[in-house]
Amino acid sequence: MEELYEALSQMATSGEKLSFAQNFFMKFYQAFLYNERWKLYLGGVGTTLLVTACALILGILLGIIVALVRTAHDQQKSRKSILLGILNLIFKIYVTIIRGTPMMVQLLIMGMVVFSSSRNFTFVGTLTLGINSGAYVSEIIRGGLMAVDSGQMEAGRSLGLNYMTTMIHIIIPQAIKSVLPAMPDAVWDSII
Repeated sequence: MEELYEALSQMATSGEKLSFAQNFFMKFYQAFLYNERWKLYLGGVGTTLLVTACALILGILLGIIVALVRTAHDQQKSRKSILLGILNLIFKIYVTIIRGTPMMVQLLIMGMVVFSSSRNFTFVGTLTLGINSGAYVSEIIRGGLMAVDSGQMEAGRSLGLNYMTTMIHIIIPQAIKSVLPAMPDAVWDSII
């Protein structure tokens, strides 16, 4: 193959017109085979899959935490917890800012401002994509939890269950049917 490439490159430098197939072969050889560049492409695919998997996990975990805090705050009736109110305010600002700015701007801010001294761009990209994904996932999960009728929480509490037991055994199983259809689109759209 190298010999064919050399012969074609000599033909091109001498001024001969190459056919479409010959020109395609030269460009393919330069892009993929010359100096074993295919190994770089394979490494890039591996890095992309690693970043996607880590950002997916981070986004889902962050989304669950934010959704549960915001839902717990919204469901408080008489006793308002100050800590829950502060966390709700922080998470509301986080979701509003992250969903309101383009992902490319977030990547630039994280890479050039927040982590300007770091040269580990894989980590910065993973963290940024996970944070972006978490904002969208939190709203989907929160919407699913709020879609369950408030009477279900009251029924669980009247049976003597505490808040967490009611959420785990009654509310979350009913919210899953609302959350699952929207989850893959939001997660993949925010990562890819």
